[in-house]
Amino acid sequence: HPSTYEIIVITGDVKAAGTDANVFITMYGVNGDSGKRHLRQKFRNLFERGRTDRFVLEMLDLGELLRVKVEHDGTSPNSGWYLESFAFSCLTHLFCWGFLPIVRETLHGKVRVNPSEYKCISTFSG
Repeated sequence: HPSTYEIIVITGDVKAAGTDANVFITMYGVNGDSGKRHLRQKFRNLFERGRTDRFVLEMLDLGELLRVKVEHDGTSPNSGWYLESFAFSCLTHLFCWGFLPIVRETLHGKVRVNPSEYKCISTFSG
């Protein structure tokens, strides 16, 4: 069954924190994975210093979240990225996963988040 997920990405507020590279996310759950998804919005400059970006994606119901991978393609001279934190919620089933800050330095390439690196910030009955 398809589900709708909200993804919130926070770029740090430090010098050269933003990126002009293409950013992708892959979510892995007990029911499968999302596939590599491009995080983009038309006519919007994303992942800028100190900004919060919100995305809504439809995909198969992943079930319990096991792992998340965030990566960029490095296609720009300004590809370094300070990914401060991010959060996910399943709007279909009203579950929310809050991710703590995961990196303390510029992201060059990929970062993978495992269950030990996140906590559920709220779960709603529904």
